[in-house]
Amino acid sequence: MNSVNNNTIKHMRAILCFSVFLFLASCADYDNSDLIQFVNNEKAKKSSKIEPLPDFKQAKLFAYDSQDIRDPFLPVVDVEVAAKKTYTGPRPDANRIKEPLESFSLDSLRMMGSLQQKETTWVLIRDPDGLLHRLKVGNYLGLNNGQIVALTEDNTSIEINELVPDGNGWTQRKAGMSISEE
Repeated sequence: MNSVNNNTIKHMRAILCFSVFLFLASCADYDNSDLIQFVNNEKAKKSSKIEPLPDFKQAKLFAYDSQDIRDPFLPVVDVEVAAKKTYTGPRPDANRIKEPLESFSLDSLRMMGSLQQKETTWVLIRDPDGLLHRLKVGNYLGLNNGQIVALTEDNTSIEINELVPDGNGWTQRKAGMSISEE
């Protein structure tokens, strides 16, 4: 019974393929007269001449008289010479671990008071979050590498040295902070 099914399937496939071939052959249109007419028309045309290129006007000559003036497209500073110069001025310590108050600007910090413990005088600084920090001379605060360098004699204000970038290196700038009346 299995062989009967296989033969039947083979005959069905053959009939199907032949039917598809006949269907496709009947759909073909062999009328290509329009194509033949187009080719004949194109052959009948006279060969056209290519127009000559237009005459281009000669550009006016211009003499550049500003040879001694600096080229505006070159950097003001000679990059190679500047790269060879070593900066010898003050600079922040890149290996130093940042202290907590270095993430706030000096304007946002408030000096609340001072206290003395043995020989060390501490200043109390409040950050914008309301936390109180205890600092002494040598500690850092502010965004510009500010370091506390001195306390006044009455312990009501501190002196701060900041390192600010100036384009060619770093510049020291003095700042201060006094006890606020809040």
